[in-house]
Amino acid sequence: MLVDFLNEYYQAKLANIHDVAGNQHLVGYSRLYRCDLFVKIFKAEAMFYAEQHVNQVYCPEIYLDSVIFEDNYIVVLKDRQLTDIDSNEVKVTEKKAEEYGHLLANFHQKLTGNVSVYHDQRKLSQRIKAYVDALQASRYQDDINQAYALLLADLPTADREYELLPKVVLHGDYSLRNIKGYQGKEILIDFERAHIGVAYEDFIKIFYNEVHNVDLRHAFIQGYKQVINFEIPRSELQRALLFLIALEICEFHLSHHKEKFGDMAHKMLATIERGDAVLKV
Repeated sequence: MLVDFLNEYYQAKLANIHDVAGNQHLVGYSRLYRCDLFVKIFKAEAMFYAEQHVNQVYCPEIYLDSVIFEDNYIVVLKDRQLTDIDSNEVKVTEKKAEEYGHLLANFHQKLTGNVSVYHDQRKLSQRIKAYVDALQASRYQDDINQAYALLLADLPTADREYELLPKVVLHGDYSLRNIKGYQGKEILIDFERAHIGVAYEDFIKIFYNEVHNVDLRHAFIQGYKQVINFEIPRSELQRALLFLIALEICEFHLSHHKEKFGDMAHKMLATIERGDAVLKV
């Protein structure tokens, strides 16, 4: 029924494409817009508004429309021919790491203060405790509880620093998976997890998964600092934010049978348990 409605509304013939994140994606030519469409369908209202608002400011040339149909929240974009850059064959050099830092800083600068996205006003420690409680009786329970016990002493210091640091509009899932090649340059996609936080939160996944060594991380930070001033958080906040990201991944995997983050959360929790959770830069 939904696809029939969209086909009629946009004078299109849309077809489903695979998406491991759980949101429904459609593509097809629209006679109304006279172009190929990329249609993103959400069940979560916050994700819908994040995707809508960020696209309207960050890449308005592809944003076409938004519509709500029953319990479906729909963002309609122009379809583009994008090239993956997250292949195992791609080697992240210092030059590329610097470019990725620069790309993220441009995103933060362009969006912050210009879009409305979710802002959790609770203390960092309260947000962490809520995730820990919600993940009890899950397969992650033991590892989470062990890591949480080790971090409890860090949380008051982490709370104070987190409150004082400037806040930006985060991408929410910054990694090579969401950087694509388009018309000779690299661009960011997928903004449904955009929210307010401190800049370092957007460093963690790409640092942990793809920008591994100290030299690459320094290059990334230098690229970022070409646009926005940045100071590395203290170890207590680094550890707390790493734990927060691990908890978010655990929650995501429990509701999505295809675990797109692989064993990243397990590795993050293990580093906390080993006492080396700081992402060295």
